[in-house]
Amino acid sequence: MKSKHSVKIIVVLAVLLFSLFYTLPSTKMWDNAFGTISPAEQYAVPQRLLEYSAGDDGASALIKFQVDRMAEIFNRVKDPARTDDVLNNVVDTARKALVDMGAEVRVFNPDYVNGNVSLRVAGKSKDEAQALLNGARLYSKLPLIVTSLFPRSKITLGLDLKGGIDLVYQVDLNSIQENDSITDAVSRSVEIIRNRIDMFGIAEPSIKSQDGNRIRIQLPGVKDPERVKQLIQNTAMLQFHMVKDQALTAAQLEPISPEGEIVLMQPGTNRQQAMWFKLVRKPEVTGRDLKYAKVSFDDMGAPIVHLEFNAEGAAKFAQVTGSHIGEQLAIVLDNKVHSAPVIQSRITGGMAQITGRFSLEEAQNLAIVLRAGALPASLIALESRVVGPTLGQESIKAGWSAGIIGTLLVLLFMAFFYKFCGILADMAVLFNTLIIFAVLVFFGGTLTLPGIAGLILTIGFAVDANVIIFERIKEEFRSGKTVRAAINAGFDRAFTCIIDSNVTTLLTVAILYIFGSGPIRGFATTLGVGLIANVFTAIICVKLALDLYYSGERARTLSI
Repeated sequence: MKSKHSVKIIVVLAVLLFSLFYTLPSTKMWDNAFGTISPAEQYAVPQRLLEYSAGDDGASALIKFQVDRMAEIFNRVKDPARTDDVLNNVVDTARKALVDMGAEVRVFNPDYVNGNVSLRVAGKSKDEAQALLNGARLYSKLPLIVTSLFPRSKITLGLDLKGGIDLVYQVDLNSIQENDSITDAVSRSVEIIRNRIDMFGIAEPSIKSQDGNRIRIQLPGVKDPERVKQLIQNTAMLQFHMVKDQALTAAQLEPISPEGEIVLMQPGTNRQQAMWFKLVRKPEVTGRDLKYAKVSFDDMGAPIVHLEFNAEGAAKFAQVTGSHIGEQLAIVLDNKVHSAPVIQSRITGGMAQITGRFSLEEAQNLAIVLRAGALPASLIALESRVVGPTLGQESIKAGWSAGIIGTLLVLLFMAFFYKFCGILADMAVLFNTLIIFAVLVFFGGTLTLPGIAGLILTIGFAVDANVIIFERIKEEFRSGKTVRAAINAGFDRAFTCIIDSNVTTLLTVAILYIFGSGPIRGFATTLGVGLIANVFTAIICVKLALDLYYSGERARTLSI
């Protein structure tokens, strides 16, 4: 290896490692080898602490998840994680994975004091439950120190490939408070919706304001559109009011003082009749005093929402509960009474719970909207478009089929017409594609169907540069130059032509990206990245490979 090539070799190897580093997590091999939950969560709720046992009913199995309180995630100096949150997240991920595998699973016997939560798997033995969990690929098969070296980012598929929903909402101008402007209400709504979607766990959402008071939301990969719509539209106005009276009908609560009292309903259920409450109009505590909200489980395994107030809210809550022992305190969410428990004693520490026969998804939604905050105004749904995952899969299949067939034809053409040099060009094309995927992951880009079209077009541009170079090398070699001299002359004389063609195309790509939107930008992004990668692979990588190969005895003949 000659010293003059050392820098080039280091650069090429660095780009190759970068590309593999950011592309590998997007492959199926990654999930099989490294697990679907993050390395930090695997340290926090390790596989070695899992316990499997037979259920006390003789017809189920129990899987106990136990936290390791010594894990780094719980002992960070800045923003340490909550053990309950991490435990619930891992357990919920496991529950969803087992349900997708056809098992009947529910949370059983949560014990947050000792840091463990169990899942009851119906109709399975202990060994069958263990085999199911192993098949869910939650935990890494390799040492965690290896998985920790790689990023968690993956290729994000767009709405047209992954399926999902495209929503358009309009901010209700009549619901905006007097001291808020339309612009401020819309911008705050966008931020709060983004926070809710991020907490829900949807990758790469697109949330933008449009036409004054409209908001467009594109969410790829959503499997439950109705749940997401409810999560977005829920204004989440949380208030605690003292109860003055209650009855089965609103008429039974009269007379009412409009200035100091309000009447709100607690909706009925299959098990409970609807109830009307006369409340003190001014709330004692509101959602503005809330510090945190999370899902937990009661002693029976039923989901509840645990609330934690900030310092000011905790003081208010302690004062109101201490002054009204024996009275009812109504928990009001979006102008509906959710529950109205009787105050048994003064509650200090700023803790409270919301119960009410939630499903796990309902409790998770409520906790999310409470943490993200209340919307400043109501939202009116204008448009809802659902792209089914089947249509997305068909688009992926069609796009990749076209890409694979086109790529194979190009690779075969290059190998047939240019022999060894053509094989090097084929390797450069594959390297070029790898770089595109890595850059998309690194910058958080989204791969769409037009993006795949741009990727396929990039392959044509990639071999085009090599064709120009190889034809110039052929001409120089036929004119009587040595192999090394022909290679150098071929690259030198083709360089200007390649740069000119790529620069002019990049100008067009830039215009498409600046003035285009959505799918047009996706096409421009992959094509632009591919053109830049093409210059690197064609001029640097192929030239380096030829210089290294055609040295010594091999420099007498040229396979082209």
